[in-house]
Amino acid sequence: MEIKVRNVCPVAVSKLDRLAKEKGLSRQAFLKEQLETLSIIEEVEKREQAIDDLYDRTIETMKKCSDAMTNMDHTFHKLTGEDEE
Repeated sequence: MEIKVRNVCPVAVSKLDRLAKEKGLSRQAFLKEQLETLSIIEEVEKREQAIDDLYDRTIETMKKCSDAMTNMDHTFHKLTGEDEE
């Protein structure tokens, strides 16, 4: 599919050309890459947030498990009459 953009500031076009050249791309290839990236950025951000949320929940669960194990260890030592180390 073809997209045309008119009345772009010459300074912006110059900067786009420089960025494209730095990546070894034509202006068209660079803009195509940027538009395709822009079209999926919202979905990528949602997935990144879901991963961050999962990470936070995992850390919280690990802390709860650690606390539970510490409590069980204390209880075990109390029941057996052993000194805790």
